[in-house]
Amino acid sequence: MTKRSHLQAIVLSFLLVSCAGLPAGAGPGEPVFLVTTKNRDEQVDIRHENGAAFIDIHSPTGIGSAKFELESGAMPGEIVVRLHLKGLEEVRLVSAEDSLSASVSSSDSSRLNQKIISPGSEMPLLPGHPLWMEIEIVSGQPEKKIPLEEGYFEIRLPKEFIRKAGRSFEIAWIDFYR
Repeated sequence: MTKRSHLQAIVLSFLLVSCAGLPAGAGPGEPVFLVTTKNRDEQVDIRHENGAAFIDIHSPTGIGSAKFELESGAMPGEIVVRLHLKGLEEVRLVSAEDSLSASVSSSDSSRLNQKIISPGSEMPLLPGHPLWMEIEIVSGQPEKKIPLEEGYFEIRLPKEFIRKAGRSFEIAWIDFYR
């Protein structure tokens, strides 16, 4: 092996190791997540602030999922997900304990539909239920109407869901059914 090819092999090995399974960033003492997305073009950024995790998800295709596995630290007490989509036909939160689904009506963005999904059944969720997701449209548009031209859907994961999730959970989303 020549000196040049040896150097190329070292650089390539370093690049491969540094790109494989990068945990989503945290500072000292903060939780570290390994994030796996369904599609390569999805971007997931995690920021920690005052014991809360803020997860920004950009999905160019509008359909996708991301699995979050806690590698170190404790699960944050609060998790806020910001889905940068034009609509929210469905978002699912899945853990070993719970499977939740929510949607925002494209004709009336103030109408939310949420449910608990169990094998063979679905049960509606109502505000005040411990698994209810707080969902808000955050946008600079004068009217919060769908399709969003700018902004995102902010989802506060229910504390009960976080508590029961253990060390991993998954988020799946569909902006509009095709």
